[in-house]
Amino acid sequence: MAMTRNKWRWLLVFVLVPLAAWGQQAGAPGAGTAGTTATSESTPVAAAESTYGSGVEEMPSLSDTGFVHNFLFFGADLSSRYDDNVRQTNSGRIADTGFVVSPEIAFRREGGRVHLALRYRPTMLFYQHQTAYNEQDHDLGFDGSLRATRQLSFRLRTGVVDRSGLLGSVPGPAVLPALGPPAHLNDTIVTPFANEFEDNSRADMTYELSPRAEFGVFTTYMLRSFGQPVRSAAALSGTEGRSAGARYIYRTSPRTTLGLVYLHEELHIGPRTRLALDAPSLGLTLALSPRFSVNVHGGPVYSRLGDTLLVPFGPFVTLAFPHNRNDWRWAAGGGFTLRQGSTAFRANASHEVSDGGGLLDAVTSDAAETSLERRISRQWTVEWAAGWERNASLPSALLQGQLEGEYGRIALRHPVSETVSAAMGYEFERQRGNGPAPLGADFDRNFAYVTLTYRFKNIPFGR
Repeated sequence: MAMTRNKWRWLLVFVLVPLAAWGQQAGAPGAGTAGTTATSESTPVAAAESTYGSGVEEMPSLSDTGFVHNFLFFGADLSSRYDDNVRQTNSGRIADTGFVVSPEIAFRREGGRVHLALRYRPTMLFYQHQTAYNEQDHDLGFDGSLRATRQLSFRLRTGVVDRSGLLGSVPGPAVLPALGPPAHLNDTIVTPFANEFEDNSRADMTYELSPRAEFGVFTTYMLRSFGQPVRSAAALSGTEGRSAGARYIYRTSPRTTLGLVYLHEELHIGPRTRLALDAPSLGLTLALSPRFSVNVHGGPVYSRLGDTLLVPFGPFVTLAFPHNRNDWRWAAGGGFTLRQGSTAFRANASHEVSDGGGLLDAVTSDAAETSLERRISRQWTVEWAAGWERNASLPSALLQGQLEGEYGRIALRHPVSETVSAAMGYEFERQRGNGPAPLGADFDRNFAYVTLTYRFKNIPFGR
C-alpha cells in the first residue's frame, strides 16, 4: 500500500508541475500545433473497401502537421481523468480518478523507392483507489511500400493492438498519418469486461495502367481474441478472418474518380460459426471544390453462414446439427467533408455485414458519425464528435441478439509552446442490448480529462 501511495504522489507531481508551468506561460503566444490529425487519401477504393476493411480516413485537421520526410520522434501524453464507471457495468457503479501515461516513439523514412513508417504507443492507466482496474494498452503500427518499377508497387501494412476496454480514447496530436488498422473487424461493439488482442495485416500490389487508371490486388489477415473476462458469464467469440480481392481505379476528370472493388472474405467466429462473403462494390468520389468532397459506395453481398447447433442428449451425449443459410444482402456507405475557413466538418454513414465483435456472431452493422473541428482563436481549437451504432444478428443466425450504442465527445485544445500542447474534454459512451443480447453488454460511461502532450523535436536524418 505504501508503494502505491508513493507512486501516486510521484504521478501527481509529474502532472501538476507541467500544469503550473502552463499557467505561467499561458500569456505568451505558442508556435506549436494541437489536435493534429492526418487525413488519409480519399478515393472510391478507400470508400468501397472500408466496408470490409481498408481502414477509415481520419477527420481533416485545421492544423498543419509539418512532417519532415525522414525523422525519429519521441513524445508522451500525460492525462488526469475522472471516470464515473470504472468497472463499465451498470450494476454496482464505481467512480474514481486516474492518471494516464502514454509515451510514443515513431520512425519515418521516405526514399526514392522505399517508404517506411513505424509507430509504437503503450498506454498505462493508474487509478487512485480502484487499483485492481489498472491497465496497460499497446498499439503498434507498420507501413512499408516499395516501388519496383515506374508502374509496379508493393505495400505491406500491419497493426497490432492489445487493449483492455477500460481506457477509451487517449487524446493527443498525431505524429504520423494513421498507420492502421490496414484491415478491420467490427469495431462498433464494446466488450468492456475483457482484454482484447487484434492483429490486422494487409498486402497490396498495384500496377499503374495509365496516368488516370490503376489496377491492384490485395489480401488481408484479421485476428481478434479475448482474454479471461473480468466479469459476465457470457462467453466471448474470437474471430479469425482472411480476404482477397482486386480493385480498379479510373480518374474520369480532375474532380471525379470511379473505383470498382471485388472482395472475397471468410470469417471464423467462435468455435462453430463460419461466414463467407462475396461482394462487388462500386465507389465514386467527387471533389466538388477544394473545400468540399463527397464519396459514396455500395453493392450486393452474397453471404454464406454456417452454424452448428449443439443439443444435449442424455448426461454424456451431445448431438451436433449443422445449419447453413445462403442470402443476398447489400452493403453501402458514404460521407462528405467540408472545410471552410476555420472550420472542418465531416459526416459519414455505413451499412455492412460483419462479425459480432465478440458478443454476437454474424451481424448487419449500421453506423453514423459527425465530427467538427473549429479554430475559435489563434491559440484555441474546439473539437466535437457524435455517433450512433447498431448491430443486429443476421436472421439466419441461430443465436439472435441486438446491440445499440451512442457516443459523443468534445475537446478544447491549446498549444503552449513548440513542444507542449494542452487539452481538456468530456466523453460519454452508452451501449444497450435488445432481445437476447449477451449478459453484461449494457453500460453507460462518462469521463472528463485534462491532458498535456509533450512533442520532443523531431530528430531528422538522411535526405
